[in-house]
Amino acid sequence: MRIQRDEGFTLVELMVVVLIIGILVVIAVPLLNATRASAESRSCFSNQRTIESAVQQYTAASGALPPAGPIVAGGWCVPTYVLAVPYCPADQAAVKTPYSINAEGTVGTGAPGNADGCPVSGATGHMHF
Repeated sequence: MRIQRDEGFTLVELMVVVLIIGILVVIAVPLLNATRASAESRSCFSNQRTIESAVQQYTAASGALPPAGPIVAGGWCVPTYVLAVPYCPADQAAVKTPYSINAEGTVGTGAPGNADGCPVSGATGHMHF
């Protein structure tokens, strides 16, 4: 004779599943944060490389460095050499700090220091070439 058992999960089985999911979350969250930070940094460097390329194009066309200051729409850079104003991806959604060019023609965020999370500041600049 066969004993009928109620279908379903026991409390212990459910607790084991929740524990396993919790362990996976504890492992995954720091990895996601590190991946996001790495992607923001790479995106920031890519934006800077694009602006530095525009600086070189401007210098080749005009024979002089572009004016120092933030990259803004309607300036020397946008839309002639770059289609849209790039912003540092590490900035918060409400704060959009445009990149800027310093007197030597290098590119930074225009923000004081690295408080916004971008790899370089407007003062020190960043040069790939």
